[in-house]
Amino acid sequence: MTEVLVALIVAAPTAAGLAAWFADDRRAGWLAAGGFVIALAAGLALAVGVFVEGPLRAFGGQVVVDALGAYVLALVLAIAAIAVAGSPGHLAHEREAGLLRPHDAGRYYALLLWFAGGLAAVPLLDNLGLLWVGIEATTIVSALLVGFARTPAAIEAAWKYLILGSIGIGFALLGTLFLYASSVGVLGETSDALAWTRLAEIAPQLDPSLARLAFIFALAGYGTKAGLAPFHTWLPDAHSQAPSPISSLLSGAALAVALYAFARFHLVTAGTLGPAFSSTLLVVFGLLSLAVALPFIVAQGDLKRLLAYSSIEHLGLATLALGFGGHLALLGLTLHLFSHGLAKSTIFLAAGRLVAERGSRRIGRLGGSLARSPTDGRALVLGALVLAGLPPSGIFVAEIAILLGGVQTGWGLAAAAAAALLALAVAGLLFHVMQVSVGPPGSSADRSPASRRWALLLGVPLTAVVVAGLWTPSPLAAALDQVVIVLGGGRG
Repeated sequence: MTEVLVALIVAAPTAAGLAAWFADDRRAGWLAAGGFVIALAAGLALAVGVFVEGPLRAFGGQVVVDALGAYVLALVLAIAAIAVAGSPGHLAHEREAGLLRPHDAGRYYALLLWFAGGLAAVPLLDNLGLLWVGIEATTIVSALLVGFARTPAAIEAAWKYLILGSIGIGFALLGTLFLYASSVGVLGETSDALAWTRLAEIAPQLDPSLARLAFIFALAGYGTKAGLAPFHTWLPDAHSQAPSPISSLLSGAALAVALYAFARFHLVTAGTLGPAFSSTLLVVFGLLSLAVALPFIVAQGDLKRLLAYSSIEHLGLATLALGFGGHLALLGLTLHLFSHGLAKSTIFLAAGRLVAERGSRRIGRLGGSLARSPTDGRALVLGALVLAGLPPSGIFVAEIAILLGGVQTGWGLAAAAAAALLALAVAGLLFHVMQVSVGPPGSSADRSPASRRWALLLGVPLTAVVVAGLWTPSPLAAALDQVVIVLGGGRG
């Protein structure tokens, strides 16, 4: 049964994408939705099975899904669902503006499904080489989506993303090869020399020098994909130029998958060298990302770039939590990935619609959005409050847990520096959102069925993030504890 579910997670979006590519614009959306629903149902069933029964294996051990993999899989599919549901509205506006060419909708849906399917495949793979192949495949597909508008700025952003992403993924390949060279010295040239489950078992026997080099290159490579400073320069351009549903998927899911990749390297490296080496690098790059994002958040004039720099800030915080280690900080990390993913994907959709309606991304020209576009304006304000970490929200609880966890594990100065940077970023983010929200009264709210569906799409994820700051259901709490065990070096 596990093999069937894994096959559906990958094959359903792949096949539906092929069908959508050649379909007319009217059928493409239905084909994409049908294929994705199959993958979503299979993925959630697999994730529940992992949390209930423990790690699952398939295809001769090439697929191993533990609690961390299941959690990332469920997160990717949830955010992809938001992106797929938000795509018809985006394409309808593009069509009305005369910006779509024949078959553009089908190609958009095909690329979106292949992107989502590639991201969902990564946490299923036990082999770090195949994991690298999966992330490289998502780079190629997502670059085409970043440049989908075919404007000069979009094409420039796509090339920048493709070039820097390819360089980064090249560093990740070197890290993978160094780890392979180290494991071959212990296991010989076996098929499981790059299986992370096997590497975790033999970590104390690996060559320390090779393990050190492997982690450095993996952090630089997958850190580029995660948008960590100083490897982040592609991210503001790509996230601001991509169609808004794609920005949602990039920011909410793709960054989390890249973090997942170097988290696996961190676990192996910590088993070989002890936690000090890799944890110190993670804390340094996490703080650097927070510090680099801050001035661009404060001085930003472009709404979508503001959200992009917010993603750099939040992934810096997540990296910091991984470096802190300890149960409390890692618990904060798991809750943070969930809350940031849902909130950021939703706020990108709201921002994209506001930009389309007003014809500008400049914050100074978007004043009065709360009155002129009540649904999107409210989602933008609520999403900004959530992303700022104000209570009650899952991000508030996660940030408190991460900072306190840092103090508990001996990183008090780093936690204090992170708290100061976060406070300044909050002030900058809220100042800009108030500029967008406040203004003269506008037209009355749209109460059409389509508008109500859009309000539901924006409201449900944000409500979930707010509820996560107040109440954690027992099954979810148990699942988070299993994820924390794996992040701490155990098995779950």
